[in-house]
Amino acid sequence: MSIKRGIITERKSSAARAISVKSTLPVALVLTSDVQAGVYGFDSPADAMESEAFALHTEGNLMKYLSVGANKFNVIVPTIISIANIGVDEAETKTNVINATNALKSVAGAVNLASSNESAIGFKPDILGVADYASDDADVRDALIASCEAIKARTFVDLNAQTNGEAVTERDTIGSERVTLAKCSLGSWNTETSQTDMYDSGIVLCWLRAAVDGESKIGYSRSISNRLLPFSSVAYPSEFYPGAIDTTDPLTEKQIMSFISYKGLRTWEYSTCSADAMWQDARRVRIIDLASEAVIDGIFYAVDKDLAALTSAKKTLKAFMSSLVGDEVMVGFDVYLDIARTTPERIDAGEFYFVIEHQESPVPKLICVTFDRVNKFADVVYKIIEEA
Repeated sequence: MSIKRGIITERKSSAARAISVKSTLPVALVLTSDVQAGVYGFDSPADAMESEAFALHTEGNLMKYLSVGANKFNVIVPTIISIANIGVDEAETKTNVINATNALKSVAGAVNLASSNESAIGFKPDILGVADYASDDADVRDALIASCEAIKARTFVDLNAQTNGEAVTERDTIGSERVTLAKCSLGSWNTETSQTDMYDSGIVLCWLRAAVDGESKIGYSRSISNRLLPFSSVAYPSEFYPGAIDTTDPLTEKQIMSFISYKGLRTWEYSTCSADAMWQDARRVRIIDLASEAVIDGIFYAVDKDLAALTSAKKTLKAFMSSLVGDEVMVGFDVYLDIARTTPERIDAGEFYFVIEHQESPVPKLICVTFDRVNKFADVVYKIIEEA
């Protein structure tokens, strides 16, 4: 074929590329067991429970918390388990739990011990949890927060607080937008032992978050407050009175989730522990996190290409944000080149800075209904009497 004479063809596209937020958001949990320590990856919690890798499990909380995801929430989502062995004493166990938690920072590239061919886990988890050990141990909790910060994930922590004062005191020690706190543990009746088993509410909320994610393609953008829970009791109940001051209000003011009884047991509040009020909205943080990941993947093709690819990248950003508006995740947006930062010198260096202004769709947290007694409908009374 000649490229000097005749006809040749080339291929290019300046059109916008399709971007979407991932609908598959893996969960990674640190659980205890007497099986080999390390990380295991499965397609769902049910698959994990049935796995040969865990067939010899006899000790630890592994099956207890996998059952919550598989049987109480019916979650089908990539499930990563980082196993911590129970040590000869509490100190050794704590060290094992911290090491298993730190392993989550690079878990996507770790060898999957549940795989027969030693393949990598392959998934970066979005939801992290440490069962039973993050509640009362600042070192474990710090390791959990550090892992979340490293991979831009989020977590839920059970404060195991008997009173509001205890909960608020603990909350004031945490300042991360990656953490949602819950007051205390949840209970469920065990038909085998004929007694109530208590569950770390942090892990319950991990599974609830995953369950809400799976409700629709934009489940990731939904709040998990005011959601029914498949549990029957609360370790330390909060008094809830609709339309009146109650004991959940002080917790809400400090961004702590309560569990209320109102036509079933429900979650109440969904916030983070950020020091910045703007990022105390857990839903807002997550929407931006996931949109950011989608954008990085979506316009990666434009790096080291030409100006046409750059303009295509801008079109791609606008099309992506428009789709979020169409899905009612956002109410509006604007995409533009930041001229102040994209100086001639930076253009020469190949640096371009775009800004996406946006506002997510609001979620009503307080709905006030005013009953205003008036007498402007007196004519109705006149008519009734007249027609009698």
